[in-house]
Amino acid sequence: MKKTVVKIISLCILFFAVGIFTTFVFAETTEQLQQKITATQTQILKLEKEIEQLGQDIVKVQEAKKTLANAIAELNLTRKKLLASIQLTDSKITTTSLTIDQVRSDISSTEDKIKKGEVTIGSLIRKIDEEESRSLIEVALTNDQISTVWNDIESMQQFRGTVISKVGELQGLKNTLQGKKVQHETEKAKLVSLEDQLTDQKKIVEANQNEKTKLLVTTKNKETEYQKALTKKKIAVEAFEKEISDYESQIKLILDQSKLPTLGSGVLGWPLKNILLTSCTSKNSKGNNCITQYFGNTEFAKSGAYSGKGHNGMDFKASVGETLYASGDGVISGTGNTDAYAGCYSYGKWVLIKHNNGLSTLYAHMSIVKVVEGQIVKKGMILGYSGNTGYSTGPHLHYGVFATQGVSVLKLGDIAGRAKTACSKAAIPVAAYNAYLNPLDYLAQ
Repeated sequence: MKKTVVKIISLCILFFAVGIFTTFVFAETTEQLQQKITATQTQILKLEKEIEQLGQDIVKVQEAKKTLANAIAELNLTRKKLLASIQLTDSKITTTSLTIDQVRSDISSTEDKIKKGEVTIGSLIRKIDEEESRSLIEVALTNDQISTVWNDIESMQQFRGTVISKVGELQGLKNTLQGKKVQHETEKAKLVSLEDQLTDQKKIVEANQNEKTKLLVTTKNKETEYQKALTKKKIAVEAFEKEISDYESQIKLILDQSKLPTLGSGVLGWPLKNILLTSCTSKNSKGNNCITQYFGNTEFAKSGAYSGKGHNGMDFKASVGETLYASGDGVISGTGNTDAYAGCYSYGKWVLIKHNNGLSTLYAHMSIVKVVEGQIVKKGMILGYSGNTGYSTGPHLHYGVFATQGVSVLKLGDIAGRAKTACSKAAIPVAAYNAYLNPLDYLAQ
């Protein structure tokens, strides 16, 4: 039995040695990966600071006088910010890829430990079973001293306890392995999302360059032509707003309040990240996602805008290319692009969601739309990216909330007796006045 115990001890030593060796081999690889991840994360922080500074520079230009030079400067700064964002996304892709490699290494290491552990424990159990199958008399007869017999029996009991302990460790390794596999799938999904985002950002940069080229061509790089174009746009917008106002004022809706969520219930999620519930004119305002205009009878509305009917949503300052999110579960009831019709200055690229709670939400002036009509969406799902399409005094998100019972998507040109403006063929959401709701009454606070 003495020789058998020695063999068991040797197997245990081998078990520990294999575990240590395996850990050492993979630790070296893991350490190298971690160094690369740390270096990339440092680059990410640097790019985030650069993007923040460019955002502040863009805001300064937007607040300056509307001139051709400033418009071009804004486009150039926006391009730099977008390119920095592309670098940032690329760095995040690198970090995620390295993390996936790291997790794969951990998975391989853990699987190897599990396999070797199972083999070793199996061998230990078989040896213990062989020895325990012998009777006490047989054991005593094969040993010279009775004290040796009791020592061997005690050692066997200790090894049995060791096996039980190692079985527990093995189960822990299997649980760790399952967690690593879940992390691996999560990181893979994150990588796909980032790669998709990178493709979109490159499209936005291209659109930015096209916008700059178009601006220079249409204005012939002359300030006088730029001011003429601004005046022409303003006249076209006022004509369209009047047409919309005249039509919506005739829509009669008896609003059923029982079909709407309770005021202040916070049923809607924010369409942008890092939104500040303060006006961009406030001294406490920092960052781009502040409020440029509230709902209702704002100062801008009082100046004569919106045909004196008040602002029908909320405007958030958002740089070109910022991700937009669905405020709740629902279905896409419409999308459109008023820029597709020459001389139509309205919402630009927009999305309307019909939610499951009696509300509908509008997202306008987008640069890219990522959803289609009829598509089912979940709260927090990416709808697209903010932009400066349509009639806009600067990049921002126009966010509207409607009572679903009173909003629909239509072309004003399809309505008998309506005037034919440049927007007559463009589909947009229209609603009875009392169907326009204050977003702050339903957004989560």
